[in-house]
Amino acid sequence: MKNEKVTIKEDVSFDPYEELANAIVIQACHDYKKAYKQSLRRSGIVGEADEELAELEAFFRSDWYKQLTEVDGEYIMERIRNDVLKQEKKS
Repeated sequence: MKNEKVTIKEDVSFDPYEELANAIVIQACHDYKKAYKQSLRRSGIVGEADEELAELEAFFRSDWYKQLTEVDGEYIMERIRNDVLKQEKKS
């Protein structure tokens, strides 16, 4: 153990820009889920969650989003909404 050498292989497939783009999209998904849950719980009362939802929906439909990923923004929002509704029914 004393004289062991540690070698670190450089992953040539690692693209920091792609990782950043993925992180941005993932964070937007988390934010959308949180805002959607809050919006459902407030039922009919317009608040910060609704404003955030509108901003996030604009992001998922934006040209910038399309540069970050090939995954359809409408599809992501629909999946998140369906997942939240399923979770709400269980609780």
